[in-house]
Amino acid sequence: MSLFMESIYMHQKYWQHLKHIDLDKERTFRHLRCLEEYVIKTDRKLRNLRPSMEEDLCQLPGPVTEESVCRHLYHRFERHQYHTFLGSTLIALNPHTHRLPYKALHCNKGLSRNLRLLVTKVLHQVAELRQSHSVVVSGETGSGKTRTFMELLRHLYDQAGGGQETDTFKVISAAVTALRPFDTTATIANQESSRSCWSIECAVSNRAIASAHLTLHSLSYNRLTERPTVERCYDVFYMILAGMSEEEKVKYHLSGQSTESLAYLSSLDVLRKSTSSRRYREKYTLWKEALAMLGIPHTEILEILSAILLLGNIVFVQGEEQELAVTGNSPLHSAAKLLKIPADKLLRCLTTQLVPVRGKSALFTNTIQQANTRRNTLAQSLYGRLFQYLVNKINQSTESRAAHPRASSQSGNHHSGSSVTNTVNVIDCIGFQNVQGTQLEQLCGNICSEAIQHFYNMSTFHEILDSFDEEKIMLQSSIRWYDNSATIQLLSQKNMGLISLLYFESKEHQPAPHSLIKKIDKVHGHSDSLEIDKSGNQFTVHHFGGKITYNCEILLLEDKNSMPDEMVALFGKKGVTSSLLSKLYSRELKDLEANGGKAKGYSYCAVPCPSIGYNMQPGCYGQDFLYSLDCLMQTLAFSNTTFVRCIKASESGTPHLWDAEYVHRQVVMLEVLETTKLLTSGLPHKLSYKDFVHKYQCISKLRLRPPSWTLEHYREFTQDIIDQYLQELESKSIPYQTSSWVFGKKHIFLSDDFSRQLDMLLNDVRVKSACKIQAAFRGWLIRDSWQGIIEHRRTHRRGGKGKVPQAYDSGYNTPLSHRLPHPKPPTSQPIDNYNLYSKNTDHLFHWKPTFKNMDMGTPPLPDKRKYSISRGMKVYFPQVRVMKENINVEGYELKENSEVLCVGYSSRPSHVSIAFQNDILEVPFEKTSIRITNQLHGPELQKL
Repeated sequence: MSLFMESIYMHQKYWQHLKHIDLDKERTFRHLRCLEEYVIKTDRKLRNLRPSMEEDLCQLPGPVTEESVCRHLYHRFERHQYHTFLGSTLIALNPHTHRLPYKALHCNKGLSRNLRLLVTKVLHQVAELRQSHSVVVSGETGSGKTRTFMELLRHLYDQAGGGQETDTFKVISAAVTALRPFDTTATIANQESSRSCWSIECAVSNRAIASAHLTLHSLSYNRLTERPTVERCYDVFYMILAGMSEEEKVKYHLSGQSTESLAYLSSLDVLRKSTSSRRYREKYTLWKEALAMLGIPHTEILEILSAILLLGNIVFVQGEEQELAVTGNSPLHSAAKLLKIPADKLLRCLTTQLVPVRGKSALFTNTIQQANTRRNTLAQSLYGRLFQYLVNKINQSTESRAAHPRASSQSGNHHSGSSVTNTVNVIDCIGFQNVQGTQLEQLCGNICSEAIQHFYNMSTFHEILDSFDEEKIMLQSSIRWYDNSATIQLLSQKNMGLISLLYFESKEHQPAPHSLIKKIDKVHGHSDSLEIDKSGNQFTVHHFGGKITYNCEILLLEDKNSMPDEMVALFGKKGVTSSLLSKLYSRELKDLEANGGKAKGYSYCAVPCPSIGYNMQPGCYGQDFLYSLDCLMQTLAFSNTTFVRCIKASESGTPHLWDAEYVHRQVVMLEVLETTKLLTSGLPHKLSYKDFVHKYQCISKLRLRPPSWTLEHYREFTQDIIDQYLQELESKSIPYQTSSWVFGKKHIFLSDDFSRQLDMLLNDVRVKSACKIQAAFRGWLIRDSWQGIIEHRRTHRRGGKGKVPQAYDSGYNTPLSHRLPHPKPPTSQPIDNYNLYSKNTDHLFHWKPTFKNMDMGTPPLPDKRKYSISRGMKVYFPQVRVMKENINVEGYELKENSEVLCVGYSSRPSHVSIAFQNDILEVPFEKTSIRITNQLHGPELQKL
């Protein structure tokens, strides 16, 4: 609302000079009309920001219990209302009725009003507080987080990004469409499960999205080679296998291959019912179109993906003289040809290894198990580096198209002249998984869920209750929540947590499961959040969502993130001609060349972690994910945060099925009940007296003094604001609602109802101020033109035709925006680069009037044309037009070849106004074509 206040103050100062300066009234008309339209639009938005009593759990009548909360959610679920507010938090139910769109962010069906309100609130807070904001989407796996994430981005770009027609939206949509198949897989609990934490950071400047940056916090890439037999590999492989034509399959050596014949894709038939070939073919076509939109050629990407699939079919057997051989040379030669490396070098790299001994390198023959491990390491490294390469290329594409550089979420505000750039960060977290799956993936994903839940508890409960203790305020009701701090320390404590112990054991020359379980027992044997099974080399962690058992042997196998230097040497300039492969291993190849250009038996990192910089040293997937997660939590700590808590309606995923026990378990797990109690009976909003005064100073009749004010002055001003609020409440005879506030030592604590009522009163005061300015200006305008009005009336009585003054017409009692003409600014001499028909009116608030050398004799600009030109003919409005293509405008579907009634040109550039179902829609001019019928003759159709 800061820009709104600036406009009011500017026009107030402007009006004070009107009596002394003769202004160009036409310019004044335009600016005042824009102010009036902005006031009406802002007032309408703020009224719509208030959810009804039924849409907010804080407004539940009667005592708040788990049964009442679940019952209320069930009633809304039955009415297909899946989004419910909980204060500033939003609860999203997943009915399993909507599939994710193949083309990302184009989810036209089922768009939620409450999600739109949430995005509007976030944008208002960013503009008012001038601070970065994060929207965190969390919940169990399969609870609809990814769809909610896409809907949030869609609403964000509709409100601040210009809609679907802008280049930024198209790039982000293409980016998500291109990357999702690399990250999506089918698990037991979710048919479209994301294996990374997505974060899209949108830089917002002057209430418009200037740029976007994509960050993916990946778990690990072990799913490519090792996973439960009932789960599937990444969707991109099934997609290219089903979408390729026969010519493409021959080109990429996949002719005759299927999911059953490829080792990396083979699985049981449990999940195959939801993955039809037609669906994958459609996704493959959109995937190639998205890559073309981003300027990324798909041929080299398909070569690497096909080579990865063929690597899995290389089977090693014992040959002569203790050497290994392969059964069938077809997969080996095909993979080597796609990677553009010699087949004999690839075989030697997989079947032998260099070991540094006393400063020299000794060559040893691998066992079959070691050869399989090296083959899987090469496949995981190629896949992980290709994924990161695509992310980097997409970020370069988005930043190159941006008008402003990306703003860092940790740096707060960035000033560039008069504009302020902040960020809105939308985060799709990894869902909590309580079904046994890939061990390391599940452990890292559950650590992420634990960290997000801990951050939610700290920001919602812990900080508020600690503030009560510091300010010596007694809370009326007791709030009890599950504190998972002990589990967080158990998992992620530096040098002592389970991930650190796993890292140290993986670094050993011969890591052993029994050695790891002994270390865990020694350090954390006394923890209440851990159960250790020494005989089975297993341990059970008490997560906030349930107990999960992990196997030490599997974790040690999946945790290693290293590859030998002889693998990197395969892609050197002498061995490979693919430019993309050279880019994937560019830094390692430079390091090899600096050390003589020959492999010596050392190791590099297989897939570097981008969050900690490009580290070539070998590492572990678990430790790298902790570094990445720490960067994510720092981003949340340096910004305001809004949570979207997703709940799965049924465990089986049946469409529109309500499982009461399963929903109740999630409500307890996500602390929905305790949050409701805190918001209804507690004081969740805390503001310092200075911040409270600066936010609500317009309510008080007092005025701020110089910055020498003390804390006591601000406290007195705060008391005056509350007194003024109570007077307004009594004067309007508004039914008193339950609201409370408490004065602390340095802060004032507000209930959720009271904070909402203050915001409503603040908005009313601002609208009244703007109306007073407009009324004062209209009064001055009429008084200034009074002589012309009298002269017009005298001339009219004599029967003559006098010129009506510019500021006067017979309907001056009507609203100004309905009376004033809509002139089109001339193209030769634009007025201060101001486009009257543009929706972006931010530059209006920085406009400064100039009065010197003003040509007062300039005639007024003409009105808009009342006709259009077609085939050398004037066709007057209203006229019949035909839609050229299907288009969605403000929720209405205009179908191709359908006739619509055009009533005139719109205030938006290159748009026309269409009368459709008792509403006026703004449709792009090029989307329609005129239809001249026989009835359009005579005065309606004139020849030029």
